[in-house]
Amino acid sequence: MKLNFLILFSLIIIGSLKLFADDTKLVKVNNSFITKFEYGELLYNNPRGIGCNSCHGSDAKGKKIVSFTHIYDKKKYNCALSVPDITNSEYDIFFRKINSKKNPSKKFSKEQVCEKLVYKANIMPAYFLVEEEIDALYYYIKNLK
Repeated sequence: MKLNFLILFSLIIIGSLKLFADDTKLVKVNNSFITKFEYGELLYNNPRGIGCNSCHGSDAKGKKIVSFTHIYDKKKYNCALSVPDITNSEYDIFFRKINSKKNPSKKFSKEQVCEKLVYKANIMPAYFLVEEEIDALYYYIKNLK
């Protein structure tokens, strides 16, 4: 009886090891069920809570988000927050900016009141995307019709 139990136990262990070995082989297979364009579209519309389309538009050509008046040093400034067109971005610049944080030490001239306000507002979220996600996003934007 003890021998039968040991044999059965050994077979179960060996069988489960084989299953784990087979599972690791599956990881190496590309089983994508969506295209790179579709993946990029999903990321563009909702990568981490707010989609790129919310600010850059469905066509990625950018738009004016808001205009506002700001009074600084008793002077009135008419400001606007505009989001850039990203359809013509070079890959290396796109890659660098998508996960970058603002430079808190950036200097502005006294006359650049609006630019400083918009910059310091830090509107562009940092998504912490991996290279595969950035590649898919870039591919999607470059192939929009």
